[in-house]
Amino acid sequence: MVARTGLAAASTKLVSDPPRRSLEKLLEQDGEPVAISAQVNSATDEELKQFGLKAYTMNLMSLFGERWEPARIRATARAATISKMLGGWEYHHHYLPSLTSKPDALRLENMPIDLIEQALDRGRGAIVMTFHLGHMRYLPSDIAHAGIGVLLPLAGDAFADYTTARQANPDASLWNNLRFENVEVAAGSIALARTLAKGGCILSAIDGNTGIDGTSGDQQRVKVQIHGVTAQVKVGLFTLAARFGTPIIVAAAHESGAQRVCSVGPVIDPGSRLKGERKDAFVAASAQTAYSFFGEILEQHADEWCGGDLFHQWRVPGHAPQIELSEIEPALERILKAGGRLAINTRRIVPLHSDDDLVWSDARSGGCFSLPAAMANVVMRLADPGVGVDRVWLNSQPEAERDQAWRLLCALASRQAVVEIASDPTDSEHRREVVASV
Repeated sequence: MVARTGLAAASTKLVSDPPRRSLEKLLEQDGEPVAISAQVNSATDEELKQFGLKAYTMNLMSLFGERWEPARIRATARAATISKMLGGWEYHHHYLPSLTSKPDALRLENMPIDLIEQALDRGRGAIVMTFHLGHMRYLPSDIAHAGIGVLLPLAGDAFADYTTARQANPDASLWNNLRFENVEVAAGSIALARTLAKGGCILSAIDGNTGIDGTSGDQQRVKVQIHGVTAQVKVGLFTLAARFGTPIIVAAAHESGAQRVCSVGPVIDPGSRLKGERKDAFVAASAQTAYSFFGEILEQHADEWCGGDLFHQWRVPGHAPQIELSEIEPALERILKAGGRLAINTRRIVPLHSDDDLVWSDARSGGCFSLPAAMANVVMRLADPGVGVDRVWLNSQPEAERDQAWRLLCALASRQAVVEIASDPTDSEHRREVVASV
């Protein structure tokens, strides 16, 4: 049916735009945080595309598209993109170089230092689990500056950043208590087990599927629910917690007004070393508990979700709707005959247009549509909910183009990629799925 309409499936790889070196160079140099922040915040959406704006938009839509208005999704995606850019720059180009041989003051309010010390006193180690959100980089440095030895597992690129920082400022007191390991190599994973066997502390941002097999592979993974969306997450640290009986403290660092705070979730304590079915049950339940807390944090702080551009790599694709054309065609005819308009489903579809491609991505299913270049006129009208396609415009087209446009409309509507747009602009829903008209 897809081939008949001329609508082809495309790769799920996001369409990227040519890089703009000015912002990249800005984030590679030192400077005053206020000045750097002002320049980044003034960047256009077009400039932010190279830093993942499209991916943030798609991934936020996959979680919140049915509950948040499109304008909120777009604003949150922009803020999250900027949060990632400025968070990394501030920590590595401003904070770490400024450290001295004396321990720094803690940068986060409500740090769970007491909870960590209580866990360590039990002799089974401690694991602090956090997420790629907000000021997560200050969690390990605050723990270290509080006098607690902590191991930070990192992906290869982050490991290189920390190595450079230590070489540039080797006398900083931070390095007395903070160790970091590349867990994309076997030795890094072994270091985690050794740390817990000795009753030590680990802090890890668990989302993103870092490890030897990166974002691929099926080992050490379970499925969890985040706002009704299924994600497949790595559980290596949860398994280590079960193996060594290590308590888990779940936390997230974010902004609250003018303050940077640490929100602390549940302490998950296996109580003792677990094996077999008890271990498996603990791993699955504790992973869901941790990611349920993450979902609660995202509800209020998704604008600080610096890892949101990679969510599509570990989210399980949702259902891809497919309605028979025999149902869609009469529904479209009724809508247009009644004076209705059709436009992109802004709660599900993200345009990923580049100079050479017309691509739409379904945020919930993860699939992409490669749209015919010859249909650019109708595609661009559909992509603007303020314009759309109505009967008058469709009938004004030459017969051949009109027939092609009709087939495309039917194909897109069968996938819920286009919807009926409410004629009343004050309608808060402002759209209705075509299938509702059948």
